[in-house]
Amino acid sequence: NDGGQTMKSFLKAFSVAVVAFAFPAYAADEDILPEPTDDISSYRTAGDWTIFQNATRGSCFITRTDESNGTAVQIGLTKDQQAGYIGVFSKTADIQEGVKDISILVNDNIYVGKSKAFSQSLNDGYKGGYVLSNNKQLRLDLEKGGTMVAFPDSPYMVIIDLKGAGNAIYEGRECNKKLQGE
Repeated sequence: NDGGQTMKSFLKAFSVAVVAFAFPAYAADEDILPEPTDDISSYRTAGDWTIFQNATRGSCFITRTDESNGTAVQIGLTKDQQAGYIGVFSKTADIQEGVKDISILVNDNIYVGKSKAFSQSLNDGYKGGYVLSNNKQLRLDLEKGGTMVAFPDSPYMVIIDLKGAGNAIYEGRECNKKLQGE
C-alpha cells in the first residue's frame, strides 16, 4: 500500500527533523515568481525535466509534469541566486487564493512554512501555490531526488517524483549564469 508507506515515511521524517522555511526579504513575489505574461522560453531538457529561461525575471526554473497522477512541480532561483521557490500543482486541488500553512516532506526532512496559493490555473488545469525559501538543506534534499510530499491545509496531499532533479537543478543554475552573463 503506497499510502501506508508514505505515512510511515512521514512519521519517520517527523521524528527526524522539522525545519522552518527561511523567507528572504525580497521586495514582492511578482519580482520572483513566473507569471503567464513573462517572456519564457525553453532552455533545454534534463531527463523528465524541462529548464525554462524567464527573460522578464532574469532567472530560470525547472518543471516536471506527471500526467499519470495529475501533478506538476516548478523549482526556480531568484535572479541573485540567493533563494529559490517551489511551486506544487495538482489537477485535482481545490485551491483558494491566499497565504496558507504548508508542510513539505523531502528525504526524511519536513519543512514547514507558508505558501502563496493561486486559484487560477497554472496551465492545463493545474492549480497550486509557491513557497519561497533560502534554506540550503531544502535545496540539498531536492537535489537528491526521491519523493516530495506536500500537505497543504486541505484534505489532500500532493506527491511529486523528484527523479533527476539534481541534474535539472544544475542545468537551471547554468541557465541563470547564462542570463546573468557569467
